[in-house]
Amino acid sequence: MTFIEQFEAYKAKIEKLNTKALPQDLAIQVNIVDDDCGGAFYIANIGGDFAIEPYDYRDFTAMLTASSDVYTKILAGKLDATDAYFRGILLIEGNLDHALALASLKKKAEKKPAKKAAKKPAKKAAAKKAAPAKKAAPAKKAAPAKKAAPAKKAAPAKKAAPAKKAAPAKKAAPAKKAAPAKKAAPAKKAAPAKKAAPKK
Repeated sequence: MTFIEQFEAYKAKIEKLNTKALPQDLAIQVNIVDDDCGGAFYIANIGGDFAIEPYDYRDFTAMLTASSDVYTKILAGKLDATDAYFRGILLIEGNLDHALALASLKKKAEKKPAKKAAKKPAKKAAAKKAAPAKKAAPAKKAAPAKKAAPAKKAAPAKKAAPAKKAAPAKKAAPAKKAAPAKKAAPAKKAAPAKKAAPKK
């Protein structure tokens, strides 16, 4: 395997990790010391811009040196970076915190697509058998209910006779003039009173 092939394999694995957790000023040079695929590449997270490129990066905050086998096992989670460091198979120079931050990256949380509710045809849903219900104790037979007499049909409503047109109003006859009042007859004069006869 060539260095470029090995680098592309590492790059693909590292890009699957959650690099947002890295310090903002991290710049690590990674040295592969194998005879057949030796070389250097860098991993940088400057101001939130993450990059992995196959270049010798001298302005690093930390430098890792190991064989391709060690890096492969660390990226696969089969070897702990701290353990490899203490065993001396992974050399770290510079900022130890940056090196361990890179080694402790976790995989990105995969977004699972929301499951769409399967639309079941109504017939299939009805076809599903419900769990058999427990049999209840037999109930006493009730007396058969009497059938209600069939309801009588209402007689059809008679149509209302069309309204007659009102006769036109007659004009009132002109009022008769009242007859002139008769003059009262002059009162008769009373007859003079008779003189009483003298007493005897």
